[in-house]
Amino acid sequence: MLKKGVAGKPFKLPGSSEAYTLDVTENGAIITADNQIGVKYALQTLSQLITNDGKLVLATVTDAPAFPYRGLLLDTARNFFPVEDIKRILDGLAASKLNVFHWHIYDSQSFPIEWLTYPQVHQKAAYKNADGTLKVYTKKDVQDIVQYAFERNIRVIPEFETPGHNAVLGHIDPDLIASWNHSPWDGSSFATNAMCSNKTIPVADVTSCPNEVVWWGRQYCNQPPCGQLDVRKEKALEVLDQLINEIGSWFSDPVIHVGHDEVNTRAYGLIPDNWDSVPADALHPMMRNFDTRLLGMLGGKTLAAWDEIVTDFGVADIIPKDSLITLWNVSHGAPAAIANVADKGFKNIAFERETPASALKIDGYATFTGQWHNWTMIYDYEPLDSLSANAKSAVKGGFGALWTETVKRHNLDRYVFPRVTAIAERLWSNVKRDEKTAVRLNRFRASLVNEKRIASASLDYLGNKEDYVFRPEYCDGSGLTAPGQKTAECCFPGQPLTAADGSGLIDPYGSHYSPKSGFNDYCKIASLYKTNNYKYSKPETVAYEY
Repeated sequence: MLKKGVAGKPFKLPGSSEAYTLDVTENGAIITADNQIGVKYALQTLSQLITNDGKLVLATVTDAPAFPYRGLLLDTARNFFPVEDIKRILDGLAASKLNVFHWHIYDSQSFPIEWLTYPQVHQKAAYKNADGTLKVYTKKDVQDIVQYAFERNIRVIPEFETPGHNAVLGHIDPDLIASWNHSPWDGSSFATNAMCSNKTIPVADVTSCPNEVVWWGRQYCNQPPCGQLDVRKEKALEVLDQLINEIGSWFSDPVIHVGHDEVNTRAYGLIPDNWDSVPADALHPMMRNFDTRLLGMLGGKTLAAWDEIVTDFGVADIIPKDSLITLWNVSHGAPAAIANVADKGFKNIAFERETPASALKIDGYATFTGQWHNWTMIYDYEPLDSLSANAKSAVKGGFGALWTETVKRHNLDRYVFPRVTAIAERLWSNVKRDEKTAVRLNRFRASLVNEKRIASASLDYLGNKEDYVFRPEYCDGSGLTAPGQKTAECCFPGQPLTAADGSGLIDPYGSHYSPKSGFNDYCKIASLYKTNNYKYSKPETVAYEY
């Protein structure tokens, strides 16, 4: 039952109570909740009290989440997933009591949105089915997904990535994009076309510039194809305003995510081309002007952005303190990164619930990106213990992020589940792992497989069991043919991790290399498969353990 005066009233997901009480006796089950959200969660819990022989466990459960923000980011730009796949993932999120679907809908590789104002964008930058039709989400598709998610207590937060990762908008006008399709994209000191320059970090294995390397090096983007919105140009700002307001109106959530990760100074010509490193404040004047304008484009919605908006651009003082800061950049440790954002006055932080790659090892095997994060490492990851009370209060939750460079339709489910369920349990109950955790998650996995038809991986699954380390679907088309588009090739995940010359692994980022592969076209491995041949397959049923 709903509390008096609540039944029939409209409600919004953000900020609403998710608490419920479930009382199961021999006479039946009674649910008490503040709203329909709690009722749905209670029904989910009730389904978990049914045993494998059809009996119902008698229990009284009083429950509420430890964190209000519990999510999954899905990238539909590197590889495309049709509406039916997204709905299936939403079913699993709802069963796991996750309540945020962060939709990284486009990126430099593709623009899978039917945008009728500038149809040339999706016509040229969307992937194609085998019959030549475009892989796009229409307005009706998006609204269908938003409603489907809402009915399952899930918010859909769209990400309008800007100003980095914006090569696709060059199809409107190349002049809108700085360093559009720049070749070479990867001029880092690992590459043969790099030169020694103004600042270096010693590393043992470098051939072109002995003992010297910088992570960004001479790169013009973090991934090809290059291109960043040229925010110094009025026309570029007008196009972004149209994108946010036209496509953004398809989403009902009060939050709009505006990206801001991996913005490359070199792409804007703000430093000499032969510099390896960048002054920390090089982007500040440009970004202050840009973000001032950007805030006016949101139409009263709350800004969300990656943590670089607080740490890298000199704009922390102009960004509203109630903005949602999604934190991924934890190279110096998640506690320090969280504290840094909180100390600047931001009150809504959601952190990526994964252990930094440097702490992970599956000895001898490569997956991309980085190394495989198995469920136990995700479950055990706890960056909050050492935080101050102020920083802890700013953390509203966390999320898993599935960047899909190497994910196709046939392996989507097993890349998400059961790992995201481990995230969900920590964010809902915030308990430590014990001897019962794996048993409980394995029983829940059986429910996902049998009842939701989700092709979840087993708990002991590791990413090195995949056939290939796939590339974005971008590579299935013309790919990258320019002579400068070279990178260290990442091939079969069963191969030992090595440095570029075949020697021992330097660091976890060495997983980008495979033995003696040298430097090849970024898309080379895509010649071995066709993305359109990979389909979702219904899983075989599995036994319930109890």
